[in-house]
This record gives sequence, C-alpha cells and structure tokens, in this order.
Amino acid sequence: MTLATVTDLQPQSGAGIEVTCPRPQLVPTIRQTFDRIYKPGALAPGHGHNFILYHGGTPSEITMTVGVLDRAPGGGDADVKAAHAPGGRVITATHWGDYGQMKTTYHALYAEVKARGLKLTPLSLEIYGDWSDDPAKVRTDLYLYLAVGI
Repeated sequence: MTLATVTDLQPQSGAGIEVTCPRPQLVPTIRQTFDRIYKPGALAPGHGHNFILYHGGTPSEITMTVGVLDRAPGGGDADVKAAHAPGGRVITATHWGDYGQMKTTYHALYAEVKARGLKLTPLSLEIYGDWSDDPAKVRTDLYLYLAVGI
C-alpha cells in the first residue's frame, strides 16, 4: 500500500540537462541523458541524488530536466547547466522497487489526489535514492506539485 502525504517541499538545486522527447522514447532518453551527465567533466566533483523534473509537454512529447541534486556543472558538456527543482505544496509517496513499476505508485498518488479533491500543476519530480542490487531497497521519492488557491 502506498502512503501519500501532502507537504511543503523545499527548493533544491543541482545540475542537469533539459530535454524534450517523444513520450515513447522517454526511458531511452532518460538513460542517454544520465550517461551524458556522468561523462567525465560534465559535473563538478561531489555526491548527489539523481532527479527528473517533468515540467511540460504535449500528448505526444514531454519536457524534463534530468540531473543530479547538490552538484554543479563541471564544464565538460555545455548542455549541463545549473538546475533547480522548485519548492511548493506537493503530494508525495515513496516507491520501493523496480523503476519499471513506478506507475503503480503514481496511480495511487493520482487516486489520492482525486479522493482529496486536490488540483495538480504540470510539475512532477522524481528523486532517486542510492542504488542497490536488491530491488526491494531501491527507493524513488515521487512528488506531484499541487495548485494552491489564495
């Protein structure tokens, strides 16, 4: 069972590449972009967690920033730039396990949004935990940004 929580997410910064791709090419595009980010010289030395900020698109394409939090561009790839994940009100849940199964956690989040009568913005964020060879220990925190009325 997925436990969804509404909370205020703090803004975060790092380095990343903004890409737009056809929706059927999402997974290979993500892999190719992370490969570029981790090429020698693309990032300044350090440690951070991988993230993907989805921030636009159409029914046929998606725009996202693929990157690493708490890292700076290293200068080795001109497309790797300072990147920011905005703060704001979110509904969040943690997905444990295979990335290919994240849709089940997303479905639970969307069901919770509907049950609570919440409204979403076009932004969503995935923050990936440290890798493990044990799929049960692979953590991904999922965030859907909420529209907040004033």
